[in-house]
Amino acid sequence: MARKLTRVGVLGAVSAALMLAMAGPAAAAEVKVNFLDVQHYSDIKDNDGFPRPEVLKDLEVHLVKLAQSHLPGRDVLIEVTDVDLAGFVEPFSRDGRWIRVMRTVTPPALELRYEVREAGKVVRSGSAKLRDLDYQNGLSRYFSTEPLRYEFQMLDRWFDQEFGAVPGKLGAK
Repeated sequence: MARKLTRVGVLGAVSAALMLAMAGPAAAAEVKVNFLDVQHYSDIKDNDGFPRPEVLKDLEVHLVKLAQSHLPGRDVLIEVTDVDLAGFVEPFSRDGRWIRVMRTVTPPALELRYEVREAGKVVRSGSAKLRDLDYQNGLSRYFSTEPLRYEFQMLDRWFDQEFGAVPGKLGAK
C-alpha cells in the first residue's frame, strides 16, 4: 500500500533536513574577507575612472564562494591588501567618456594573506601575490559581460593550485 505524503509530512521532512544541515560542521564554518587600506589599492576604478567600492563586494562574494567550495567546514580569514584590475581606464572620446582598455601589459593582480582554521586551530596560513600575465588567452568559464572575469579566473586558478581542484568543477582533475 502506497503511503500518501501530506503537506505537513513534506514540510516536516524539509524542516528536519534543514535542521540537520545547519547542525553539521559546515554550518559552523565561517569565511571572512577583509579589505585592508583600500585607499591605497592600485586600481578599483570603474569604466569611468572613478573608484568603485562595489568591485570589492563582488570580489568578496567570489572569494567566499571559493573558500566554501575548496575548504568546506573550515573557518577561513582572507585579508586583501591590494587590487589591480585588468586593463587601464583611459579617455575614450572628446565628450569625457572613459573606457577600460585591456592590454597585455595591464594584467590583473591581487595581494592577500589567508588563514585556515579547524576547531579553532590554525592549520594553514600564507600570503600570495597573484598576477595573471596571460589573462587574455585561454578559455574562461565567465561571460564577456562579467566585468571581473579576469580577476575571477585568476582567483579560481590560484584556489585550485593552493587548495586542490574541486571535483566536478569545470577544469578539475
